[in-house]
Amino acid sequence: MAGLGLAGWALGGSGHAAEPPPDAAAAWAQELCAAIEEGARVLAENHLTPPNGEAKAAMIEALIRASEPSATFLDAEELAARTERLSRREWDTGLTLVAADSLPRVAAVRAESPAAAAGILPGEWLEKIAGRELLSGADLAYVRGLLAAGEEAPLEIAVRGADEKSRTMSVVRVRRTESSLTDVEELPADMGYLRAAGIFPGAAAEIAAALEKWQAADVFGAILDLRGAAGTAEAEVAQVAARFAPEGTWLYALTDRQGGEIASVKAPAAPVEAMPLMVLVDEDTAGAAELLAAVLGGSVKGAMIIGRETSGDPLIREPRLLSTGRYALLATRVLKTADGTTYAGTGGVKADVAITAAALDETVYEPDMPSLRKDKAISDEEKEDKALRDRTRNDTYLRRATDVLLGLKALGYGRKP
Repeated sequence: MAGLGLAGWALGGSGHAAEPPPDAAAAWAQELCAAIEEGARVLAENHLTPPNGEAKAAMIEALIRASEPSATFLDAEELAARTERLSRREWDTGLTLVAADSLPRVAAVRAESPAAAAGILPGEWLEKIAGRELLSGADLAYVRGLLAAGEEAPLEIAVRGADEKSRTMSVVRVRRTESSLTDVEELPADMGYLRAAGIFPGAAAEIAAALEKWQAADVFGAILDLRGAAGTAEAEVAQVAARFAPEGTWLYALTDRQGGEIASVKAPAAPVEAMPLMVLVDEDTAGAAELLAAVLGGSVKGAMIIGRETSGDPLIREPRLLSTGRYALLATRVLKTADGTTYAGTGGVKADVAITAAALDETVYEPDMPSLRKDKAISDEEKEDKALRDRTRNDTYLRRATDVLLGLKALGYGRKP
């Protein structure tokens, strides 16, 4: 506090000569004050004095970023939008998107969804949303925000197909239900797929119900899609992880910045699944969904993270109001998982299998169908292989997950004696 007091003395101008506090902790504040004085002198000498308030705001935000480079700054409206995104069930279109060097691409369209009813097809690129043209390499968080914005259900979306022809259609969105899961699907080759909009209250029970159904049907492996997912239901995380960890397994700890313990969480009693779990994440995975990805990747055996580094806020950040009226989103808590990985605001969950930009634009090879004798039919295995290729053709993340599961299955992983 002595250093902060000195900085306040230097910036506020007390009008009195004062000696700096004698303790060594104030050295950085002295250096800061000298830097501010030098900067102010250089600007004044060159007639570059900034408008009122801008210098103060820039200095405060730069000082915070020096300690936490990933800190973000939001105005009140932006903070409200972020809070709503984390906790609210937004409009649903039924689209699964992947980023690309070009335009955002439709990886999948859920059956009987608003996008399916409008005629949007997997493999098409989004060109415009509500009249706003999308640029090459558009940020997925921005695109998802446009798809969820507004109060009216109809949303105009323009797409471009593989034939380079563009078309515009009205997608009549629906509000997401109280469910955390938007998709529960059995894929070819004995795989189960779950897509979560976020980790909301009741998420663990929904995921458990799907897993139990798949166990009864001898599904080999599960895929949990957390791309773009958020949520704030921290209590659900341990319940989900407990399906893949024995009772009492230490899952994670949360501390404050001084190391004071906030929570130490162990797996509660739950039936433990034998099936391997692939977890899909991207840059827009945040909140409770990011916390779940961190725990599954760092504290649970048999789980693998596939995708791109997550947003860096597994429920460790809190907004702090600045004197400028803006908010600094700071990592006030530290998360640690069983493998020793620590999340303190300098990065998100890193994937075991990373999806590169080049991989997102890769072309999937489609083998020619065999020439068959009239009395010979395509085998069930060949049909299943083709069905899986068709389902994953436009989704690099999902294709990587199914490839890993197929490899584990071929190696006999989890085979019953």
